[in-house]
Amino acid sequence: TQPTRFTAEFDFRTFDPEGLLFFAGGHQDKTWIVLALRNGRLELQLKYNGVGRVTSTGPIINHGMWQTISVEELERSLVIKVNKDAVMRIAVSGNLFTQDRGLYHLNLTVGGLPFKTHNLIHSINPRLDGCMRAWNWQNKDDVTIRTNDRMQCFAIAGRGSFYPGKGFAMFNLSYARPFDTNETRKQWEVKVNLLIRPATDTGVLFALVSNKGIVPLSVALIDYHSTKKLKQQFIILAVKNTVVCRLAVSICDKQEHLVDISVSNSQIVLTMDGTAGQNEQSQAQLEDYLSVLDNYLQSSLKTYVGGLPDVPVTSTPVTASYHGC
Repeated sequence: TQPTRFTAEFDFRTFDPEGLLFFAGGHQDKTWIVLALRNGRLELQLKYNGVGRVTSTGPIINHGMWQTISVEELERSLVIKVNKDAVMRIAVSGNLFTQDRGLYHLNLTVGGLPFKTHNLIHSINPRLDGCMRAWNWQNKDDVTIRTNDRMQCFAIAGRGSFYPGKGFAMFNLSYARPFDTNETRKQWEVKVNLLIRPATDTGVLFALVSNKGIVPLSVALIDYHSTKKLKQQFIILAVKNTVVCRLAVSICDKQEHLVDISVSNSQIVLTMDGTAGQNEQSQAQLEDYLSVLDNYLQSSLKTYVGGLPDVPVTSTPVTASYHGC
């Protein structure tokens, strides 16, 4: 006999607040369920015979610890449990399986949908950064994950963002405020703390970019000292295309390193793990570069993390994207 009631159980771990766990059911206009995460809690979207509902309840589960999630289709209800405790019990009329020529069919999609997300009852960002293990669909032990090296969960997971060596994150932040109500010039300060674990030795960590594609300030990893012709790893702070501050580092050691950047109209400080970088310019030159920064920070700049938009290669010492955490 074919099982005609849906059951699923798996261990799950994530820090992500939103995304899709799985879809189960038939055609998008008929009967299906979607188990998702929104604001860190489980959300169930369901459509039975064309009538849709959304239910969200239960504990916050995007805390990075493993928990067991199960979904069971009973005669007239769906029961969802977290660590064996029922968090949702929803009355339903109908079956997720559809019958065709004597056979029962169910479409199961893990981590996505068989149709466009705008056809959901409540739109969601489908991408979920997390891991499932020990999954069991329809009470069948599936060993495909265990035998695939590429599908293993990381032993350790932590909060943060992974940069794959292409792309960037962009923010609209303001670093300036007026001196007082009568002044047209603004005072400004840029303070940044980054906890990094690089996979490669070259890439932009942080940059400010004008709407004309000029990069007045950037901090990057680089593997070469262009003036001394020295192959060595450094973290650098640059104003436009000139290195102003530099610190020799050994950073691709799979350890986390704390980078602190503090720039105002009177000083430039770059430190890593508490060690300060060396200024490469004379005091007079430094004041010139601070004046350049002062002019750019009077207007709006975009903040880039992990990479740069399409700017000329000569606009800054490093244009490569960062690869790592």
